[in-house]
Amino acid sequence: MNNKGYTTKQLLIVIIGLGIFTLGLFGATSYAYKDNSEAYYKEKVNLMEKQAVLYASTLDSLKEDNNTVITLDEMVEAGYYIADNDDGDVIDPRNTKATLNKTKIKISYENEEYKAKVIEDE
Repeated sequence: MNNKGYTTKQLLIVIIGLGIFTLGLFGATSYAYKDNSEAYYKEKVNLMEKQAVLYASTLDSLKEDNNTVITLDEMVEAGYYIADNDDGDVIDPRNTKATLNKTKIKISYENEEYKAKVIEDE
């Protein structure tokens, strides 16, 4: 006989092979569905601290006082941090209904160097 089609066994092998390939591909890309809000928050905190150091260089009184606490709101108003919307709000990536505008940042001046650290809520 001269058959010009595939057998049931051949079709099942191809279908099972494609299924295994699909599962492997899904497993390799599942990181894309992970919640990265905590990592994004840490990136925002790092950026806040870097921008606060730049902002600190404009504060003449800091060299005398050595320490001060500012809010993110002050940096937004001064143009040292860009808000996420037109209202001037910086959205918290961990909770998109909350803002980070009242976040406190401690700036210090030691050894002719500015340092900034975000004060976490306790």
